[in-house]
Amino acid sequence: MMQDTQTITLPEFFATFPKVDLHYHLLGGVRLTTMLALAEKYGVPLTESEAKSYYRRYQHETSVVKGGIAALNFLYPLMRSAEDYFRVTYEVAQDAAATGIRHLELFWNPSDTELSYEDVTEAMSRAIAKAAEEWDIHALFIPSINREKSPEEAVAMVDAVLSYPHPLVPGIGIDYKENDAPIEHFWKAYRKAKLGGLRLTGHCSEFGLHWRNVETGLDLIHLERIDHGYTVLDNPELTARCAREGIPFTVVPSNTYYLKKWPDADQWRKHHPIRQMALAGMNIIPATDDWHMHNTNGAECYRVMVEEFGFDLDGVRQLMLNGINACWQPEEIKQQWRQAWTAEFDALRSKLAHEPQIDPAQHISYHRSQTA
Repeated sequence: MMQDTQTITLPEFFATFPKVDLHYHLLGGVRLTTMLALAEKYGVPLTESEAKSYYRRYQHETSVVKGGIAALNFLYPLMRSAEDYFRVTYEVAQDAAATGIRHLELFWNPSDTELSYEDVTEAMSRAIAKAAEEWDIHALFIPSINREKSPEEAVAMVDAVLSYPHPLVPGIGIDYKENDAPIEHFWKAYRKAKLGGLRLTGHCSEFGLHWRNVETGLDLIHLERIDHGYTVLDNPELTARCAREGIPFTVVPSNTYYLKKWPDADQWRKHHPIRQMALAGMNIIPATDDWHMHNTNGAECYRVMVEEFGFDLDGVRQLMLNGINACWQPEEIKQQWRQAWTAEFDALRSKLAHEPQIDPAQHISYHRSQTA
């Protein structure tokens, strides 16, 4: 029997090894062509140049990137039918599968949609079912509080989720601008969700905001997972606690705040909190956040972890396992993935023509427990 001697490149490896993405905003994954098609469908005036202004990829053409919250505020009104949510979810899954992502956890905001919670959930579920048949990709949905709206609206959102239980909706999150809306404002909605059996995550301490938002999320709201959380590093005691307790943090290499804070690439690499969180032994999981808006993807996330932040492939393997452990799938499924994905990772790694060359001064040796 002839041996398989075919080698693969490092970019092929990043795009192929199995991985999760636990921090993905559904509408951040809307393709430019889809945005334009939705605008045309509903007669909304939108030029290609205006649409491009929402995407970092086209910044050189438009000199502005609206992106982020502005994009979500603009896009939700363009999603006017179940067919629209089906299309976007299906395309999100297609893009993700093309970069080796096998499981997605998708944030969306029921309080911002023109359709009912039930209609959107069912449309997204149908899309993922079709995607699973075609590309062996799984997904869960995380209805999220829009913290720019009132705490009472957050409670109403949780009521809608609890009144329509769905197997693909294991819990809730919170997003949008945190500056004037710390997570404690929404304690009542989170308490109701927890009492109703939902799991809890939340965006905390993003955009340089105070570390106490992480502490409040953990100790008052009882979050299981933190999205972003970078300024936890400003409190060494809290950092050590999070590392010791293995609190999962979904972290985003393409986060715009730090690109602006350190426009010099060397300073960005050296000081980026993701790198510092890893050095502190924290439980981190790379994520894309707003895929097309940020001009990133599942493979690019891990390229940055290696080529910019200094992770070796043993560390990448651990990051993959961190993602499995932190996802909200049932434990029996996670155990299957641990076994199958590590075997696949190791087989792909053995085909690499060369291991990545990492500057010794940048190298991170990252290890954690492989169990949940």
